[in-house]
Amino acid sequence: RTVVPAPDVRHQPKQRVFVHVGPPKTGTTYLQSVLWTNKRPLRRAGVLVPGKSETAHFAAAGDLRGRQRRRGGKPYAGSWDRLAAEAREWPGTSVISCEWLAFCNEEQVRRAMRSFGDAQVHVVPTLRDLGRVLPAVWQEQVKNGKDFTMRDFLDQLFSADDEYGNRFWSVHDTRQLVGRWGFDLPPERLHPVTLPRSGAAPDELWLRFGSLFVDDPSAFDTSQVRANPGLDLAEAELLRRVNTELGGQMKKAAHGALIKQYLHRELTREKSGGRIRLPEGALAAIAEKGDEVITWLQASGYDVAGDPEDLRVDTTMRETSLPEDSAEDTVARAAVRSMAALLLTMQADGAHRRKVWRGTPGHGKRSNAAGPPGHRGPGGHHRSPARGGRSHVPPGGSGEGARSVPRRVLLRARGVAGRARRAAGRARRAVSGEA
Repeated sequence: RTVVPAPDVRHQPKQRVFVHVGPPKTGTTYLQSVLWTNKRPLRRAGVLVPGKSETAHFAAAGDLRGRQRRRGGKPYAGSWDRLAAEAREWPGTSVISCEWLAFCNEEQVRRAMRSFGDAQVHVVPTLRDLGRVLPAVWQEQVKNGKDFTMRDFLDQLFSADDEYGNRFWSVHDTRQLVGRWGFDLPPERLHPVTLPRSGAAPDELWLRFGSLFVDDPSAFDTSQVRANPGLDLAEAELLRRVNTELGGQMKKAAHGALIKQYLHRELTREKSGGRIRLPEGALAAIAEKGDEVITWLQASGYDVAGDPEDLRVDTTMRETSLPEDSAEDTVARAAVRSMAALLLTMQADGAHRRKVWRGTPGHGKRSNAAGPPGHRGPGGHHRSPARGGRSHVPPGGSGEGARSVPRRVLLRARGVAGRARRAAGRARRAVSGEA
């Protein structure tokens, strides 16, 4: 029989796991998009991005943080262990990236570190100057359904006993974040990556991040990465007001699709030119905190990818512009644009065919001009919905509804099929002389 020699482990690459724990709004979406776009090329280069999709990393982080169920009802339980096992089984380098990991407490971090077995673990926090982080985080909170103004947001951050403010600084104060994730690591295995200043090459962040685990990060495609654009002043204020009007009534699944994806995308298509700028008092305090982080980082001995000076807050005074101070006409223009886009999308999706309002009973024909149920027609009489079909409750409506087009089409199709079967039976009988 053929004897297969045992592999020479001295020449095998050491197992390494890079855990990217960058807080929200520190380039995480961009870097994750590059990783998943290049999953196969990275694998050929000896770098594994474990899991079938980005959701595997978010599910694993949710499990690690003790969350019970993901959206849609599937449990998180076991997700982290499965992801860690895949990294342990890979003989080379693995990369895990999820901004939820930044919120892990000390116990959860210890569990994560133990789960990789004998693999050499490296921690990668991405860092961004606080002058850009604060407006970006506020916008993300509004996109997620919050309705506090920028001023209220800043008040929370500077209140020592505010729960939200303390949570914010637990991940965006680099000293606290690194204190949890790097407590038991030698300095050479902790790699803070600074986000480049505005105006840098589009792929500069990836070049800094990728240089930690591949020889030539420029060899990977960054042209198809997913962008996460921010809102201008008026658009941000419009979205905040929409959240106030909704009052928390929208379900999470609907909010993700309609607000975070659709409405946010439409609002970022056209820029009004207004940019959120911190007021003078907040800017001075944020710049001081940023300077402290830079001094600490320079003395830390960590393997910094990038320039710590990139974290210096720009204190050049400009006219303060907060979203809640937007002129009403600019907010109105943003509202009109988003309403027009909404109607066009509804048309493209066939919404006008799926729900057809009925006229008053006895007229015998539908009237597109009849108005929705509950609408008062001529003479002040309430119009009633047609008999049969499912009811649909329009926003602010009475609960009376419209017939669903798919059901009507199904009934019509059944009738056509029945007539066809009967006709075919008559034809057969005629041929056989039975008719």
